[in-house]
Amino acid sequence: MWEKEVSMKRFSLFLSYAFCIAGFIAMLAVAFALPVFGIERLATVEHAIQHRFPVYLICYAIILLVVFADVCLFLLLQNTRRGNIFSKSSVRLLRVISWASIFAGFLAFPLYFFFLRSAIFVSFVGVFLGVVLRVVKQVVEKATELKEENDATI
Repeated sequence: MWEKEVSMKRFSLFLSYAFCIAGFIAMLAVAFALPVFGIERLATVEHAIQHRFPVYLICYAIILLVVFADVCLFLLLQNTRRGNIFSKSSVRLLRVISWASIFAGFLAFPLYFFFLRSAIFVSFVGVFLGVVLRVVKQVVEKATELKEENDATI
């Protein structure tokens, strides 16, 4: 029974790494594909073509934030693999990921005026994910403080 549990944990960690790497590759693909497909094919509003530069700027800023958050997520997985979960490093990585999600969500909102429904959904999800991660960061931060106090008393 114990071996099966360890095997499932390893598989879960492997799956997390796989999703993290796949997300990184997907963002790079989007970054290279965006100019090829162009705003004209993606936009549902006519004036999006006239404001091509700001739309590209916003899209690339979001892509950069997502790639940065993905790298931080990979580093957080590394901390988890090493058993270094409740540490200042993990708290810092969670903080960066949460702020990146919130900023990406706010940056996605102006795209609502060019892509309509999908951008407002992406904006909401980004901000909500960032807020959830802020709460998780607070919990991990408190657990880290308790761990440090416990380690200091021994």
